[in-house]
Amino acid sequence: MMRFEVDAVTPAAEPLATRPLGELYADALVIGGDPATPMLTPDGVHPLFSAVAQAFAQHRPLVLSPDAVWLTVTQGLARHIRLHAEELRAKLVDHEGRATLTVTVDGGMPADAAGWAYAVELFEKGLAEKARGTALFECDFTTSTAVERIAGRVVALDAYAEYFALWMMCVCGIPAITLTGTVEDWRKIRERVDALADFGLETWCRSLAPIADEFVRAAAGEPDIAFWQRIYNPVDAYGGDRATGWITRFYPYLKGGVTFDVPNPMLDLPLDEPRGKPESAFDFDFPGIRSTAVPATLARAVVHVNDQIEGRNRAVALRAGLVGVTQDADGALRPLPGWHLEAATIEIDEVIDRIERDHQVTAPESDNDWLDGSAEVQRLYMRIGTGTLFDGAWRILPVREHCRAAVPGSDLDLTVMFARTDGTCVAAATTYDLESADLRTHWVVCEIVPTPRDDDTWRKFRIRGNPSDIRVHGTSLALLLADALDHGGRLTHTETGRLDQLLRAHPE
Repeated sequence: MMRFEVDAVTPAAEPLATRPLGELYADALVIGGDPATPMLTPDGVHPLFSAVAQAFAQHRPLVLSPDAVWLTVTQGLARHIRLHAEELRAKLVDHEGRATLTVTVDGGMPADAAGWAYAVELFEKGLAEKARGTALFECDFTTSTAVERIAGRVVALDAYAEYFALWMMCVCGIPAITLTGTVEDWRKIRERVDALADFGLETWCRSLAPIADEFVRAAAGEPDIAFWQRIYNPVDAYGGDRATGWITRFYPYLKGGVTFDVPNPMLDLPLDEPRGKPESAFDFDFPGIRSTAVPATLARAVVHVNDQIEGRNRAVALRAGLVGVTQDADGALRPLPGWHLEAATIEIDEVIDRIERDHQVTAPESDNDWLDGSAEVQRLYMRIGTGTLFDGAWRILPVREHCRAAVPGSDLDLTVMFARTDGTCVAAATTYDLESADLRTHWVVCEIVPTPRDDDTWRKFRIRGNPSDIRVHGTSLALLLADALDHGGRLTHTETGRLDQLLRAHPE
């Protein structure tokens, strides 16, 4: 650990107000680390950028860890990989499309940090076996705790999200800066920065390399104070409303409208630029970036959960990165690495986007007014009339070809919406949930045959076979279709039970 004086200013005496980390992510299902950790109220700015900005403006000491710095870099790398997934595919993986990383856990979905930490390790191990370059994302410094290590691995899962679908199977002006860690930690970051050029990020690499050199030098006890004084706003560029210091170079992409996909113009400047001041407050061409242009989001890795214990499919999202800014007892601010688990929704529109992009579909038809189905079904047919998927193995039936099939011995019937060349179909079974007083759609894979003439049902078709042999694939059409899209038309990860179980649970 190395502490050195930077600017000749009087440190702020009063601490800032804080809130527990758990309050900042009140909707989190699981939080890695201590939820009671006192945090500054978020200002919507990336925590590294925010910590530097507030320390500079309010004369507060600053603490920077190898983990906080490297997580910022790897999130930038992850964004680049997602934006250039096809260009980098041959470098990173050997497969086309999206492969599946599956982990199996005993019992239900993990409900605590330890369980999810173990799951992330399993995902990361599987990723490392099937992809190249994953070690670059590791937080393996002397300062790294389990929280930082897991955060680094979640960022890696985020980076490779275009190549892998994740599935979990549940069976049974700153007074002083402190650099934590060792000189070797910072040398490790310096060596890894060179690897960024291999991803087509030569400009970012050239911009970060001299910065990483100065981290190594400072950690060794030889800080270049002039360099550290330029971390946020160089002295000769005060007065503008943009940050011009080298901290701006940790972000390869900035906000462009809605998404963060605009290359950072600061990376093209020499490290000691910009110099001088803008001619006026209205000189918008003056180099620099606003804090709101920096991506402040956490890395996100969606895990599809096929919970055969509870008999349901669901989605959760692992989030990781820098979760906020915490304050030490001496008032020093430090960006805090962390991760948490939250509920996620696989939106049907996202799945439809994949279908439209990769398969043959027709425009929606005009005679859908009488369509009976869930909100997901309604949305599907608002965008698609019919479709041919998986080289003809699946067919999205137009509404006019939907048919009802009876389940012998029960009042339940099925609406067939997808036909498959193996003779099976995917049908919707609607039940009434007494607890929520809602109608619920269950997705069933079955064969149907014409109803015998002596049958007293008015349905023209009925299911074939024993309900105990007929698979039910949960209640989410989006997850079912995502399963099929991830596995070439095979439904391998969404089975939640059998039709006889559904009939017993809903006898009428």
